Amino acid sequence: MRDMLKRIVLVVFVLLVLMAVSGFFYMQKHPMEGKTAVEKTLNFSGKQVKGAK
Repeated sequence: MRDMLKRIVLVVFVLLVLMAVSGFFYMQKHPMEGKTAVEKTLNFSGKQVKGAK
């Protein structure tokens, strides 16, 4: 029973990660509101990256 629960949690986690990664790449190709993907991309410090390609 416990092994089955671990497997279900692992599968759900993997699916969420795959959805996040695929959504990220989709937004890079299809940015909303007419902005380029470069303008919307944030680096890890939270500051906007400008002109980086």
